[in-house]
Amino acid sequence: MNITPNEVDTIEDAGMIDGSPVKLLRTKGGFWMAIGKPRGKFRDEAIAAGSHPAIVRYQLEKQYPTFQPVLQKSENMADMAKVEKHSHYLSDSLRKSGHDIFSIQTPGKIEFQITKQNVTVHSVESQLTDGAIVFGKLNIGKEFTRALAGATAEKAIQCGAKIKISR
Repeated sequence: MNITPNEVDTIEDAGMIDGSPVKLLRTKGGFWMAIGKPRGKFRDEAIAAGSHPAIVRYQLEKQYPTFQPVLQKSENMADMAKVEKHSHYLSDSLRKSGHDIFSIQTPGKIEFQITKQNVTVHSVESQLTDGAIVFGKLNIGKEFTRALAGATAEKAIQCGAKIKISR
């Protein structure tokens, strides 16, 4: 896959792997990629990709134990997102077809993203208020409801929160 300069929206430092810099690239379509030179390689290449920068960083940390994220100059710039993978709640056929489910938690908010081969298929946002995960409108395919329920329950237990759906 070749990306031309006119398809790139932003490029920022992500960190280092084995002494080589890793860049976080965002395309104009909103797709994120980590570009770097893993050990034993002579050229930069795409080493992680996803629909959200926190998912890409999560993948980097899992695939490359030597990954060192860049230190931000201020706390406001720091990505405070906590990403967890909940794909074990998806059916075998969905996992085999390249689907994953992630929760991306930032202060006061939890977003659940269902992806297929690192591209967002569904995104469900919720607020974390008064000890509860509060969902507004849920608009996802029926084949993902059980997985979303499992991911939400797991996240609620972890946060010590209840689950509410507002209408």
